[in-house]
Amino acid sequence: MSYAASQYTHLLLVCCHAVFTREHEWRDENAWLLKDFQKSNASTGKLGEHHTFVAHILTAAFAAIANPNALIIFSGGQTTDHPRTEAEGYGHVLSDLVAKYQLPNLPCETENLATDSYQNLLFSILKFKNVTGNYPKNITIFTHAFKNKRFLECHVPALKWPSNRVQVQGINPPFTLNELQEVERFEHLRAYRAFKEENLYGRAAALAQKQLDRNWDPEALHRLTVDLEQSVQDLVHWTGGSTGLEIFPHMLPWEQDQ
Repeated sequence: MSYAASQYTHLLLVCCHAVFTREHEWRDENAWLLKDFQKSNASTGKLGEHHTFVAHILTAAFAAIANPNALIIFSGGQTTDHPRTEAEGYGHVLSDLVAKYQLPNLPCETENLATDSYQNLLFSILKFKNVTGNYPKNITIFTHAFKNKRFLECHVPALKWPSNRVQVQGINPPFTLNELQEVERFEHLRAYRAFKEENLYGRAAALAQKQLDRNWDPEALHRLTVDLEQSVQDLVHWTGGSTGLEIFPHMLPWEQDQ
């Protein structure tokens, strides 16, 4: 679907974290392909994290209702053997929520390639351009709160996106204090530091392996840049220079539009 470029200026990016199979209702944990750490635990009272994913979807939906210039993009690739992408599953959940709670129909697209948070942001910007004809003026990212710094201090600078035109709405699963501290420690050691200190563009060995483990196809990069500006094509293939930490050196369209 394509949209009037003059109407949509705000990207509401919902980062996806699991596949919804639609074999049961979205409230049923068995309808989701969850990793072990995402599943419920009756002995501790832990809820399945699919409830948090639905909270991300609903929060983005209410943001779209409040802003007629906003376009929701669900971002997440085919990270399992299931034929549906994470983004497609989230789209089905939104449709079910709209019907169940009689919400207005909302403009929504799926970005079906991303396998990590850096790709979520970059590929969704490109998807917005593809369907509207323009890059977004503003971005709001819906994800886990413990990933806020990763987006704002790693991915936004790496893409040279103006920092005053992007916000993160973070919603965590319910955590005890010990659980929160452990998740934040793991996030810092395994994700934030890998981007910040090893490779801003997700090309460090550990980060690249995570992408491959989630069925990433490097050849997809060529399909992303058809008819885009040369600088954006170059950005998509940029690996961070000799250190992996060098910011892309050329002017990008969203820099010129500040």
